[in-house]
Amino acid sequence: MRYLGIVKSNLTDIHTQMKIYKPLFFLFLFGLIQPLSFAQENLNSLVPLDEHVKIGQLENGLTYYIQHNPKPENKLELRLALKAGAMQEDDNQLGLAHFVEHMAFNGSEHFEKNELISYLQSIGVAFGSDLNAYTSFDETVYMLPIPTDEEEKLTNGFQVMRDWAGGLLLNTEDIDAERGIVVEEWRTGQGVGQRLRDAYLPVLLHESRYAQRMPIGKMEIIRNAADSLVRKFYKDWYRPDLMAIVAVGDVPTEKVEGLIKTYFSNLKKPENAPAREYYEVPSHKDNFVKIITDEEAPGIQVQLYYKHKAKPSINYSDYKGRILRTMFGGMITQRLDEIRQQEDAPFIFAGARYGNLVKPLDFFTISGVVGPGKLKDGLLSFLTENQRVVDHGFTQSELDRVKRSLLNSAEKSFKEMDKVESRNLVGRYVSHFLNQSFADGPENRYRFYQEIIPQITLEEVNELADELIRNDNIVLIVSAPEKDKESLPKESDLLAVLENATSIQTKPYEEDLLREELMLSKPQPGEVVGRAYNEGVDVTTVTLDNGMKVYFKPTDYKNNEIIFTASSNGGTSLYPLEDHYSANYSGTAINVMGIGDFTPSQLKKVLAGRNVQVTPNISTYSERISGATTPGDLEMTLQLIHLYFTSPRMDRSLWNVFIANQKNQLESAGVNPDFQFNKRVNEIISNGNPRGRGIYTAEQLDSISLDKSLEIYKDRFANAADFNVLFTGNINMEEVLPLITQYLGSLPGDPSKKENFLDLGLTPPHDRKETIKVGMDDKSQVILYFSGETSYDLAKSQQLSYLGEILTIKLIETLREEIGGVYGVGARGSLSRVPKERFNFSVSFPCGPESVEKLTAAVWEQIRKIQEEGPNEADLAKVRETKRLDLEENMKRNGYWHGQLVAAITSGLPLDTVLGAEGRVLGVTASEIKKVANEFIQKPHLLEIIRYPANFQE
Repeated sequence: MRYLGIVKSNLTDIHTQMKIYKPLFFLFLFGLIQPLSFAQENLNSLVPLDEHVKIGQLENGLTYYIQHNPKPENKLELRLALKAGAMQEDDNQLGLAHFVEHMAFNGSEHFEKNELISYLQSIGVAFGSDLNAYTSFDETVYMLPIPTDEEEKLTNGFQVMRDWAGGLLLNTEDIDAERGIVVEEWRTGQGVGQRLRDAYLPVLLHESRYAQRMPIGKMEIIRNAADSLVRKFYKDWYRPDLMAIVAVGDVPTEKVEGLIKTYFSNLKKPENAPAREYYEVPSHKDNFVKIITDEEAPGIQVQLYYKHKAKPSINYSDYKGRILRTMFGGMITQRLDEIRQQEDAPFIFAGARYGNLVKPLDFFTISGVVGPGKLKDGLLSFLTENQRVVDHGFTQSELDRVKRSLLNSAEKSFKEMDKVESRNLVGRYVSHFLNQSFADGPENRYRFYQEIIPQITLEEVNELADELIRNDNIVLIVSAPEKDKESLPKESDLLAVLENATSIQTKPYEEDLLREELMLSKPQPGEVVGRAYNEGVDVTTVTLDNGMKVYFKPTDYKNNEIIFTASSNGGTSLYPLEDHYSANYSGTAINVMGIGDFTPSQLKKVLAGRNVQVTPNISTYSERISGATTPGDLEMTLQLIHLYFTSPRMDRSLWNVFIANQKNQLESAGVNPDFQFNKRVNEIISNGNPRGRGIYTAEQLDSISLDKSLEIYKDRFANAADFNVLFTGNINMEEVLPLITQYLGSLPGDPSKKENFLDLGLTPPHDRKETIKVGMDDKSQVILYFSGETSYDLAKSQQLSYLGEILTIKLIETLREEIGGVYGVGARGSLSRVPKERFNFSVSFPCGPESVEKLTAAVWEQIRKIQEEGPNEADLAKVRETKRLDLEENMKRNGYWHGQLVAAITSGLPLDTVLGAEGRVLGVTASEIKKVANEFIQKPHLLEIIRYPANFQE
């Protein structure tokens, strides 16, 4: 819970029937997608909804959207969207829109208090991760994914939605019990971010109702508001003419429509209901500058907003406008990224985009972070780049790159349209109902992009500059640490810089010409010296003559996705203590400096419009290169992998810029209590071992030797024989294997020199309690961390995971629902094998400082009950059903298979270990959970860490 008629196509049936003819099908479908001629008269036509969705309206005014989507099987994503939020509150109701949302889980006509969550958990719907809701300024949305393998689950899902829409009980006792939970949610959100927002939003939302309607509301109202005010908000605003039901999933459209009519047709609009007003954010001719300082502000942040009336999303002209604005922001961001990498750059990082702040207000913004003493220079650089575009526009090469990226995005969505999961579709219809945003399908998007983007001219994009970069209705927000207050320019000085922007003298943007090829010559291919096939998991293993083993797991879960991991044991553990920080930053150094002949900025340009993601990483015990691509971009991806192995780039200038920026950020973060807390937790858990600590000081950064970092990186990737590589996804072995032998088989490798990691002795302390006092906010954090050595066992690991989820259920019931002392609480546990076989189990929750002891005692009471009595069968069944459904869905996802196979390969387990997952998941018993609770959750294994405010007196 958070604050903050269409013609149906038979394409879905075709997709289902023709899976085995996928390549031919896409050739056929590409033939059908004939470009339309979007002359101006066509641009004025309406953008249709996705042709796969059915939209309708009941007589009472309730709108519904229905789409049949078979992925995943036996699941329906339900949403209840309401066009009412904080903006509809009266002055004595501030926060009650969000409060009513909370009450939706606390008693209704068909589900008593706590019965709803318990029932949904019993059918595999997890509270928080699946079952959730949020309230914003203008809207409230409830989210409910429902299993549909049994009719009763489906009908009960609609009954839940019906109760939310018009059947909440809102009993006095339940209202009073929920007040403390909402206060704890508010407390969780307290901190420097909240204080800064409270200071700048009234300026950004100048003289509008939005500035006085933060969705979390006022705590004095939450604590004291009469029950009648809660019920009044529900009666006034939860009504069918402001509601939509969105249903996307594996249920026939006609059946869903019948259920909507059955459950929602009897909802009635209340008599004399208040009008649903829509509010504006007034424009202002004067420009505003607001500087906010705070003792805990993390550095100097600059947000430059050019405010605009919200753009419509109705016709193809609007659609084209959105594309143009996306291009505009993307091209300025690329220019800013190049400036960031210059020595003595005026800012640490920055980006530009066009977006929406609240319903009636759009904005074009450049925002970023600047170092101490560079606020005016940073702002001037933002204004200069804006003025450069106004004066000279963009270049054709910049436009061509952003065109390629957008076309690639549309094509990728089009190719995956029959494999998209329902959870990724449902949001577009919620947004269409609430905000009238575009909700066309991937076919239409692909067709429109293919036609319109090649027609977009440089002149059209450049003309946007005068529209987006305006001279009035501008707001500049600066937030900075209190310690920098005296050195900051005055607001009047920054306003003068802002208002003189049009007089800035600029020169046209220039960029170096780049070749499009990553490699000037292709390497000599290696050879395959071994090949094996595991029928159980459908994995082919190829051994190359350089010793590298390459595994292939072909799937049809996605049409256009291949994910990969190349991994080897060793990592930074193989280097002495004096090289610790140099080793830790060796992978980072290459990401900063680039590969081959390309800086990171140049590489980004070369890869524009390509589905190529490749990232090297060196951790404590291993080194990896991982990422994702598509069949069409696999060769370029393999070239990039080859270069990361063989051609890391040295660039001291880029490195010096990176280190300078890191120092600035570390200095800025030093005043932030979350940073201070995490730093201390890291020190405690590492138990004094410097090899387990991160970098928190400028002196530690200075100890890094770039030469040593580069040397270590080369050493870690010098021997291909030490690597296992897994590719998962849409793989054609006969097409892929020649590319593998050329780009991976050509890597240097010596099978006689394989390595393993060293155990650095990084073990947390036991039987210890630590108190950390940081920050000014009245909030605490409790961490109970149990760990120790144990033999690794897959079944026992699953039992420990069960224990975490069952304990979470009990802690939500007690700490949240009974005591009202927390907003969220979680427990989790697992076993690990590297560097030693160990267990870890943790319980964590935020709360008020005065409640730490009481709530910690309540946690131990729940642990003792499980240790003495074991979990009750109802809770065990809830977790088992959730895990069963998760496993059922995961078994049809590339990411799950890839993760499981990588774990097996790196751990030396059989590849078909994953096939036993169902038995391990469903076979866990109450007695096993009781046993692991008694074995592992003991005070001799405990590290207890408690956070208090800096001024707290124990």
